[in-house]
Amino acid sequence: MAETILVLEDDPAMQSFLSTLLKSHQHKVLSFTAGLPALQCLVTEPAELILLDLGLSDMDGQEWLQQLRGWCDTPVIVISARHSEQDKVQALDNGANDYVTKPFSAAELMARIRANLRKTADVRQVFAFGEVQLDPVSRTVQRSGQAVHLTKTEYDILLLLMQHADKVLTHNQILTRVWGKAYIDRPEYVRVHMAQLRQKLEANPAAPAFLKTESGVGYRLTLAATGV
Repeated sequence: MAETILVLEDDPAMQSFLSTLLKSHQHKVLSFTAGLPALQCLVTEPAELILLDLGLSDMDGQEWLQQLRGWCDTPVIVISARHSEQDKVQALDNGANDYVTKPFSAAELMARIRANLRKTADVRQVFAFGEVQLDPVSRTVQRSGQAVHLTKTEYDILLLLMQHADKVLTHNQILTRVWGKAYIDRPEYVRVHMAQLRQKLEANPAAPAFLKTESGVGYRLTLAATGV
């Protein structure tokens, strides 16, 4: 299967070059010029690798990298015209896996991409709690070995909670990531879908052991079963 690579680059000419290069090597390409839409995309459409320019239209690339690393381990290769050692060190400290300075050759970039993809090729992360398993590659969910059908919204919420296991996510964080910023301050949307998830995944939906409510704040997925 061709790997999906997300390209976050605000220069149209460079974005076009990168997309053409990657597609010529049979990669699927997700292209963005702004950071927030790219983060939202990654929640629902995982990529195997990210190419990140530090100069974005809506935020600094270093800030974007910090936000990403709060919940996602996808390899990131920074592609930047910033040549200073300080920029490179900061990017690596913020979670970048590699740093390529512009200008660069297509052969060099593809070599870096292959190297980073090899490191993760044999690592297929499956999220799990209790008797539930979620495979983000195949987008499947099982409970006690049996397939569970989730709607797209239910799946997106569950994946988000599992990526932030044991951390509280506020109603607005979930709404922004799953529905978009236009839907903030509509916590009833989340409540309805959380109730549906509990019906499908909890042994006792009325007293959930894993999908916990943080009263007045949001929700938390706990990895170890707890009482009410």
